[in-house]
Amino acid sequence: MGERVPTFEEMMAGFAEIRAGLERTEKRLEKTAEQSEKTERQMAETAKQMAENDKKFADMREELGNIGHNNGLIAEEIVFHSLEKDMVFAGIKFDFIEHGTEKSRKLPDGKKVKGEYDVVLRNGSSIAIIDVKHRVGIDALTRLTTVQLPRFKQVCPEYKDFKMYLGLGGMSFERGVAEEAHRQGIATLMLSGDAVEINDKDVKAW
Repeated sequence: MGERVPTFEEMMAGFAEIRAGLERTEKRLEKTAEQSEKTERQMAETAKQMAENDKKFADMREELGNIGHNNGLIAEEIVFHSLEKDMVFAGIKFDFIEHGTEKSRKLPDGKKVKGEYDVVLRNGSSIAIIDVKHRVGIDALTRLTTVQLPRFKQVCPEYKDFKMYLGLGGMSFERGVAEEAHRQGIATLMLSGDAVEINDKDVKAW
């Protein structure tokens, strides 16, 4: 018995089903393309928003940095004027006081060294170096003893036989920093408004 041949109506119905399937596939592809375009637009918008946020964060960091810098300058002014009144620090009477001092010197090997100091007091035998920050961290304490003091002795060799006293001033101190400073014999100057509370009972000569 031979294989049955589909009728014309059956073939047309089959073609119609195939065409319907192709149309459904085409619609799915169109929908997928639209979704892809939408996703790309969303990704582009997200990237743009992220770039804008990065700029905002950068601006905020810069603004906060400026605020911290300005607060540091205000703290320096308060400490300077407080010490300027009687020029007594660590129980020692000083004759001169300087604010915002920059010192530089060329060493015998030709290398130039430079130091910046917030407040410096001096008499005929002693020097006091006060570093002032808005918020005093352990890094400021370390830098005072390992960088600023040795640098001062380099740029000002005429004071090599003087007794050196150190102090850290600020509107606030990170936890444990004031205690560590006192342990090392460094005075602390805590600001409260326009007043300065000096703790120099354990200060030592360096």
